Amino acid sequence: MILREKMSFTRRQMMLGLLGFGTSKIFSGCKMMKQIGYGPSSAFDPARSMTLSAAADRILPGAADAGAADYINFWMKQDPFAKAMDWKPLLNIGAIHLNRVAERNHKKPFHLCRADEQDAILKRFQQGGIAAKGFRSELFFQRLVMLTLESFFSDPKYGGNRKLIGWHFIGKKPCWWAPTGERL
Repeated sequence: MILREKMSFTRRQMMLGLLGFGTSKIFSGCKMMKQIGYGPSSAFDPARSMTLSAAADRILPGAADAGAADYINFWMKQDPFAKAMDWKPLLNIGAIHLNRVAERNHKKPFHLCRADEQDAILKRFQQGGIAAKGFRSELFFQRLVMLTLESFFSDPKYGGNRKLIGWHFIGKKPCWWAPTGERL
């Protein structure tokens, strides 16, 4: 037979304990955000980041304003994408090829090309028309489209959906007690 002692504590002790637990979770969350590198550091150099942002904006107008590049950057620094999977290298090489094709055809980087020029280049990527050793342009395009759509409708804490642009677009209204404090 197991003897159980009666545990007694006051409401104040319970509240202080819960407050301490909640505060530790908040600070550990901030620490985690620093550890994963969320902030000014980038998974891509600035030129490639501008290229990916411009491409995302052509795929879904408004995606650049909604923070597509920040969203892509955030996820490419996370474990499965940064190490085990081929996403980050594919996006990096894809941005390089976007700029190379733009330089070759229009004598300027991709993000400085006109909208119709960018669309023509992206169409070639979509159709698999860019050939390079170990690079599949149609796969790059598919992943860029997927990340662009995700960024537009994601939770803003991941870098995308800035000012809740995507949520406004689909009519999503967060709860009045939303912990982020962002309201429509």
